[in-house]
Amino acid sequence: MDNKMKKDSLLKSSLWISLSGILSRILSVVYIIPWNIWIGPVAVGAANALYGKVYNIYNLFLIIATAGIPSAISKEVAAHNALGRYDQSEKLFKKYTIYMSLVGIVLALIMFFGAKYVAIVLAAGDMRVVTPIKYLSIAMLIIPALGILRGYIQGYAFISYSAFSQVIEQIARVAYMLYATYTIMILQKGNYMSAVNQSTLASFIGATLAYLFLLWIRIRVRRSITVTDIKTTADIPTDANIPEINFSSMLRSAIPFLLVDTIMTVLQLFDQTTFTWIYELILHASQKTIDDLYAMFGFQANKLIMILVSLAISVSASVIPALSAMISRKVGTEQIQKLMRNIVQFTLFIILPATFGMIAISRQLWTVFVFYDQSIIGSKVLMVSCLEAFFYCVFLILENVLQVSHHVKKSLIYLVIAYLIKVVLQLPLTLAMGVYGPLAASTIAFMITGHFAFRLINKQFNIVDKELGKSLFKIFIDGLIMLVVVVIADFLVVKVISDATKIGATIVIIICGLIGVAVYGFLSYKDGSLKILKEIRDTKIY
Repeated sequence: MDNKMKKDSLLKSSLWISLSGILSRILSVVYIIPWNIWIGPVAVGAANALYGKVYNIYNLFLIIATAGIPSAISKEVAAHNALGRYDQSEKLFKKYTIYMSLVGIVLALIMFFGAKYVAIVLAAGDMRVVTPIKYLSIAMLIIPALGILRGYIQGYAFISYSAFSQVIEQIARVAYMLYATYTIMILQKGNYMSAVNQSTLASFIGATLAYLFLLWIRIRVRRSITVTDIKTTADIPTDANIPEINFSSMLRSAIPFLLVDTIMTVLQLFDQTTFTWIYELILHASQKTIDDLYAMFGFQANKLIMILVSLAISVSASVIPALSAMISRKVGTEQIQKLMRNIVQFTLFIILPATFGMIAISRQLWTVFVFYDQSIIGSKVLMVSCLEAFFYCVFLILENVLQVSHHVKKSLIYLVIAYLIKVVLQLPLTLAMGVYGPLAASTIAFMITGHFAFRLINKQFNIVDKELGKSLFKIFIDGLIMLVVVVIADFLVVKVISDATKIGATIVIIICGLIGVAVYGFLSYKDGSLKILKEIRDTKIY
């Protein structure tokens, strides 16, 4: 085995996290097909709504448990390693593994013994979520330590291994979910509540396997550092930006990441409580209507758009250590400017066609992953969700760039503005637009705050110029042409192949997907947009 492990480049790390993120998201979407079939059409709305509510609550606890520290660890470890201070990276890792494990234990106890009160506060008093929350509390014992280990590995620029651990986690989770659901619903003829309970336990199993894998990688990472790599304080240039190692420094670094990571989860929790209240108290809808509508935008469409979000996370996870290392080394403004322009182009190049593609085949996606009889309204919900996801992705990346370029206060102000816009628009838009209202409110919030964030970044780095404008315009036109071509292809293919069945809809998705990739690939090759991959291929993280 080669002792000297090769660090990932910016392109390689982005591609790895993109692929693992997409694969993980696809797995988390694909399992819905058999899961929904085994749950059955009668209980599927209630089961999806319940599962969605429970996981929104769980995600909030997850974010509190990790407290943004994995991203902060990644940033700090990259900064220390860029200066050869590997011993300090080890101190960080050990110290915060102990700290975060204790936090996980405390939160697990709160979830288990306080599940009833959590249901009252975060699920509009829906007591069906109590037992699943107790099952999920077990996962809190391992996940904070897993987050620290992931941040540590990413900080060493071995991002591909961190990404692969997510695939392992998802495969194990989905395998157990499907096994448990099939056993309960088909073999034992049980009820959907038991299936949901066992499905939530799967998170612990997946996280444990991912943690064991990363422990093995950590051993390899340590062996790859030679004595000559390690520098003492005397070896470090006097003008180097050396991070402190203390709790307050780490917390200052972690809290902004925590708040950025939290926004989507908090907005989803806000949706699940306010949507229920609006439909119960003002519109006087039945529990079944509320479950079915909430399941559409809060679980089913949300699962599908998370594939788009994983793309943003992949770019973002690469940006944090790369920018942090550049700033620590105090490289020239031109280098950072070039990286920033590449990030903007790369982000749009990946996320825009993915968004347009999902919009073009939204009806078939709904048929495959949910049911055909809901596909007309479901596809419209998915289209609006895709727009929300696009602006969220842009917002997320911009916020993370602000964090590492010393605009923490401004990034937090933009977060507050986003929350305020959402709160103000939620009631009027839900009453006016129904199921689309919460999605529209979030989209507008991300659009406005994303605009502010980009203006600030541009003011500091002066990244917008004629060349960047041309590049982004070409990417947009390529994506738009692809959208039109795929919509026409979809219309024609459906004339020949019925999309009323899951198999038929899958065939239509495959055909239209291949056409979309071919058209976008050809156009971006012809007009030079594809060169962005070559541009960042050799960009080293540090």
